[in-house]
Amino acid sequence: MRHTTIILTFFALLALGTTASAQSVEHMRQRLAERNDSDSYVLVSEDDATASAVQAVENAKRATKVSGYRVVIYFSNGQYAGDNANQVLEEFRAKHPAINAYLVYESPYFKVSVGDCLSMEEATILMNSFIGEYPNAFPKREDILLEELYNPRPADTDPADSLVRDVPMVTHFEYFAPGGTR
Repeated sequence: MRHTTIILTFFALLALGTTASAQSVEHMRQRLAERNDSDSYVLVSEDDATASAVQAVENAKRATKVSGYRVVIYFSNGQYAGDNANQVLEEFRAKHPAINAYLVYESPYFKVSVGDCLSMEEATILMNSFIGEYPNAFPKREDILLEELYNPRPADTDPADSLVRDVPMVTHFEYFAPGGTR
């Protein structure tokens, strides 16, 4: 029974720790390897793909920005600007799920900007693709996170999900009871 409890605890920690830093993953591994009052411990082994997945998550968390362009499709400071911006954002995401969309408040304006373009030309092409729906749209220079460029998705999802989706987090573990039995 204790063996099952430790295994379940370990998997729960791994599920919670997929976005944790490499140091905390190593710390967890060391804590599991410590002998407890009953002289039992867990030995964790991981393959190279697991270590690579953890490193990829770490790299994705770094906020590296580049100068680029987004297309502003809504811009207002009226009485209901916040509510209207949320509505525009939801409608855009429903119609164009593959294009990142952002709600930003730059005092005193609410704005909805879309796309992650590296050039003005790219932003103009994007803008022209939905100018009928948003006739007042215009391109605007903005800082863009690199992860938004190489990982296009709706902005409310976690980029770490796609980095570790099909990588086994633990390939082998052993439980050692007192006296070295398994």
